[in-house]
Amino acid sequence: MHRLGYGEAHNEGMPSAKLHVVPCRPEHREEFTAPELDVLEHAEAMTGTQPSVSDEPAARLIEELGAPAYVELTAMVVVENLRSRMNSAFGLTGQGSSDRCAVPSRA
Repeated sequence: MHRLGYGEAHNEGMPSAKLHVVPCRPEHREEFTAPELDVLEHAEAMTGTQPSVSDEPAARLIEELGAPAYVELTAMVVVENLRSRMNSAFGLTGQGSSDRCAVPSRA
């Protein structure tokens, strides 16, 4: 997660332990609420090489978040996916921020 995202999550009270397990979410489903799991699954479905968003999870998110928030969520996933793919196409790599600003380990 980039610094801005970490700062926002921290300010909103998101536990750092939850951030650490996002990449291995299937093994740590108990760490997340049902809406959080739906959001993460929606983002993954949208950003795959073959997008695979289906009606049932989308309807569940609309029910949980409301239509305006669903549209905003979907737009933000699109923006971040575009940014990531564009950076990759231009050969841009990380600037080492995660080396200096990593979420502290819960060791």
